[in-house]
Formats: sequence, C-alpha cells, structure tokens
Amino acid sequence: MYKLESPAKINLGLWVLGKRLDGYHEIFTIFHTISLHDRITIKPSYIQKVQTSSPLIKPEENIVFKTLQKFEEWTGIRPEFDIFIEKNIPVGAGLGGGSSNAAAVLKFTNEYYKFPLSEEELFEMASQIGADVPFFLKGGLALGKGIGEKLRFLEKSFNEEIFIIYPNIQIKTSEIYSKITPEMLTKKEDIHIIDSLLDDIESLIENVENTLGKIVEESYPQIKEVMNTLRFMGYKPLISGSGSSVFVVGSPAEEIEKICQFKGWKLIKTALK
Repeated sequence: MYKLESPAKINLGLWVLGKRLDGYHEIFTIFHTISLHDRITIKPSYIQKVQTSSPLIKPEENIVFKTLQKFEEWTGIRPEFDIFIEKNIPVGAGLGGGSSNAAAVLKFTNEYYKFPLSEEELFEMASQIGADVPFFLKGGLALGKGIGEKLRFLEKSFNEEIFIIYPNIQIKTSEIYSKITPEMLTKKEDIHIIDSLLDDIESLIENVENTLGKIVEESYPQIKEVMNTLRFMGYKPLISGSGSSVFVVGSPAEEIEKICQFKGWKLIKTALK
C-alpha cells in the first residue's frame, strides 16, 4: 500500500490576455501550492478502481481515472491500482483538487513502472489531462501562461499563513470564462510589473487582481457577501482561479470564525507551501 499527499493551490493573481483560435483564453497567473491536501491511498490490484470520499465525484468521471487511461495510451502499460482519495480540498472551489490528484497519481505511476515517460513527456501528457495538472507535478511558486500550462517555476516560495472561506458553492470554470468581454482583457505589456513584486508577498497581494474573480463576484451573491464581509473587516480578499474559494493572507479574527459558523461557510486555516 502506498500513501500520497496531494496539495491544493491558490492563484495569487490571474489576468486574461485574450481569446485563442482554439476557443480557450490566454491567461497569465501566479500559482502557489498550500498545505491543505487530499490523501491518496494506492494498492496494487488486478482491477482498475478509483473511489473518493466525496459523493459529488462519480468514479468513472474522476480525472484520476482519465489519467490512468492516458498513461496506458502513452506507454502501452495498463496501471492496475485500487485508488482511494480522501477529499479534504473542496470540490469546484478553484483550489485545483482534481488536477492535484491527477498529477500525484501520474508521478507515482510513472515511478512505479520504472519511468517509461521522461520529465518532458510527463509534462506534455499532464497538459492534455487538464490545464492545472502540469503545475502540480512540481508545485511551489510558478508563473503560468497559455491556458496555465506554460510554466516558469521560481526557486523561491512563500510560507505565510492564509485562510480560505468556501461558501459551499461549486462553480464551473467554463461558465465564468464564457462571460469574459473584450474590455476585461489585460494587455500583455501591463503584467511585466508582477516580476518586480515577487520578492514581497504584501506588495504582491496589494497589486494583484483576478479577472475571473470579478466575474464570479458579480455572478454569485453569496460570494459577493463573503468578499464584502472580509473587506468590511479590513482584509484584502481574493478569489482563487474561477472560484468559489475566497482567500486572505493572514489569520482570521475570532469574529470571522463566528461569522463563518453562523453563515455555514467553511473556514480553512492553512499556509503557502
């Protein structure tokens, strides 16, 4: 039996630069893994089986199942594992739980079968599974371009405490992208300033934004309520990815904990990692 930890991520910032010929949007984003993680148990087996602790995820639709099939396509090796995923990362929250699970299992499978895929092939295959999957092969702090799959991993990373409020809403990324209008786009030359802010988390948070987050906030009253509550309390809240999670760098005041309890919002205390 093998046990893996599969970390969540937040997008410290996300800008949409334009629409591509393939219909996807070109983005620029800052990824960072956090200490919140799912736990994956893998047993060698004569059958291929993937289950999770979440009733929201159908076994045959699980991205990990798709990953095992893709590995077989690429290598001719059929991975025979009984996999169980203990989900601690909320589903549909913009925290990359499914992508992280896929990357963890992909890395493990490649190692288990004595590395039939090179690192370059691993990243190429990961990008075919999902836009965020390549990032999770390494984690830490990275800048993402393209649809998020063109990565520049940075030598440094942050370790500040953060807290996340998940208002128990699942959001489909495709729905948010479909609401992007031309005036929301950022010019490529306007994002170069970000490189100069990467040494200081406070300056970075003060200057970043999330194009998708603005759409989410206007589309979902519950998320607008979370954002306004945090702003009223003096925090600088940001939405991760296409939502629905809202995060803040720092620790939550006792009053925030009481509000979350009263509203039924899930409060997660974690840290950048």
